[in-house]
Amino acid sequence: MKKVKDERLKGQLIKNFKIAFIIENSFILIVLVYESFKNYGEIINFQNPLWISFMIGVISLSILSQKVTAAVEDKPKISKKRLLIYFLLEFLAFSLLFILIIPKYIWLSVICGGIVALITSGIFIYNNHYRY
Repeated sequence: MKKVKDERLKGQLIKNFKIAFIIENSFILIVLVYESFKNYGEIINFQNPLWISFMIGVISLSILSQKVTAAVEDKPKISKKRLLIYFLLEFLAFSLLFILIIPKYIWLSVICGGIVALITSGIFIYNNHYRY
């Protein structure tokens, strides 16, 4: 297989990857919605490989898209105090969400909420680095 050197073909290849990703995740989402109507309450759990694959795809797309969108934003920098407030609000919101999902293990819910808050705050800090 020859290496692609033409920029137009590279752009088309990236568009093809994007379309394939959209089709794949759309199919997974359709199957999840169908199964949720069929077996309510059994779909959104960590034993369902479709749910895990859908979440991995969505999370990886959102993290990887930050590299492109952060560089083109022309917004003012967010202060460190505001970033800390965002972190605390995210920590509380995600911890409460995980407590609703996993009511038996409160400490695990708090740890999961902290991990999600750290990741989203890291993305905010990364985006803040490129702002003026």
